[in-house]
Amino acid sequence: MNDNLNYYISIYFKDYLPKVIGVSKNTLLSYRDTFLILLEYLENKLNKNINKLKINDITSNEIRSFLNFLEENKHNSISTRNQRLAAIHSFYKFLKTKELSYLDLFTQILSIPFKKAPKNTITYFSKDEISILINCPNALTKNGYRDYVLLLLMYETAARVQEICDIKRHSIQFKETYTYVTITGKGNKTRTVPINSDLSLILKDYFDTFKISNDDYLFKNKNNNKLTTKGISYIFSKYVHKSQNSYPEKFKEHYSPHSMRHSKAMHLLESGVNLIYIRDFLGHESVITTEIYAKANPVVKEKQIIEHAYNITNDSKYTDNTKEELLNFLKTLWEVNKD
Repeated sequence: MNDNLNYYISIYFKDYLPKVIGVSKNTLLSYRDTFLILLEYLENKLNKNINKLKINDITSNEIRSFLNFLEENKHNSISTRNQRLAAIHSFYKFLKTKELSYLDLFTQILSIPFKKAPKNTITYFSKDEISILINCPNALTKNGYRDYVLLLLMYETAARVQEICDIKRHSIQFKETYTYVTITGKGNKTRTVPINSDLSLILKDYFDTFKISNDDYLFKNKNNNKLTTKGISYIFSKYVHKSQNSYPEKFKEHYSPHSMRHSKAMHLLESGVNLIYIRDFLGHESVITTEIYAKANPVVKEKQIIEHAYNITNDSKYTDNTKEELLNFLKTLWEVNKD
């Protein structure tokens, strides 16, 4: 029997997550961050080198204490707390297949419930606000032109921020009669999103202007590295604030980059597009997830729920690794798995 926790964490991150169940890079990084925080917390609390931690050193009480620490000391949201717990649950489900002698301990940890979080309000821009926001960058400058195309693509494709970061030139295909972008979303699932003719022409000019080759990322920073989610959030917030200052009577909500995605979905819904098509466009597994837009929009709420009740009821499923060594291993996971 091997009860060294370090050993199993290494196997879990090096082999199990990427090779056995094939999680996405984003999930791998999220789980890595959870264990970096957890191991440092346990080392301080238990006053024990993390290389010497045994499986039974971590009880359900220690995990509960860690979760409280996240909320009370690190001021994490309930959503973040639940994401950390999901990573811990995943690890202990893996341990259950390796060490049956600790089954009771694993069961206790796996029984720790997720916390109920208040439902977030969907914030989205009106069509007028979207027009103002997208045209806010000075497209006559290099960075302004990049930002203009960035905001336009975020809205027109309703892509998540990480999805936008990951788009490369070859992801966009120009056909004779139409253009589309292939987007890789959650769980490495891909979807194709059509692009209108106006945006298609803008993208062609953008590629020429920035000399973007086939394997280049669409959006890069001043160091010629691809924009990160933080970089896009900064750009987005800059233009939201600028738009708010220019139009104080508008932009009254608390917006995030995800509001672009919400806005496109709402505008499609307001235009009468069927929820099933919006589901496919957004890459939702279930139309029930897409239904939140119908519920949040007072104009179309009643109409859409009635019109699409049959579809909502009958088509809910969408079918298509010393302490330094361990910490360094976790911190370098991105480099190991990025190719």
